[in-house]
Amino acid sequence: MKFYIPLYITLSLFINANSQNNEYIVTNSNDTIYGKVIRGTNYLNPSIVTFKLIDENDNKLLINPSEVNTIRSIDGLDGDCTIRTVFDKFFIKEIINGRIKVYQLVDNAFFYTSKDNGQITIADFGGFGSRKKAHSQIRDLIKDNPQILIEFDKLKGSAKNIFYIIEKYNESYETIANSVSYEKD
Repeated sequence: MKFYIPLYITLSLFINANSQNNEYIVTNSNDTIYGKVIRGTNYLNPSIVTFKLIDENDNKLLINPSEVNTIRSIDGLDGDCTIRTVFDKFFIKEIINGRIKVYQLVDNAFFYTSKDNGQITIADFGGFGSRKKAHSQIRDLIKDNPQILIEFDKLKGSAKNIFYIIEKYNESYETIANSVSYEKD
């Protein structure tokens, strides 16, 4: 009997870990469809990025951004990432995950942000926009952390500085959340 318990635990850990490594899409009606996510090519307009899902029955489904909320890719061209849709037209790849999320338009240099899983909005940094405008947009997102705000106000609104400050903000928020959780235990 002692042999079966460790074997059972090992098998259940393997099955659980393996099930978390599945690629999938989540539709706007919260249906989850598992399969293999691949990038498609729009031959009429190659600048438009498309995704397809090969489901468990080998059916190929074109993923329409207006019908999908989330794509979870693990092994595709975009690597291990979460892809969301914005404005029912575009696919955006999550590049920073935390209280403030940063997304980048797939195959482009436009960035989007959301805070506390709220609405995704375009952020005017990393491209041809003014650093002053980029600084003010990000300043609004981090204004609830005075220490990080002071540090950010000393920096220019470059993409590098914005990524740095958002990651620092997210880390500080996680530290606070973990200490509060620890105190409750």
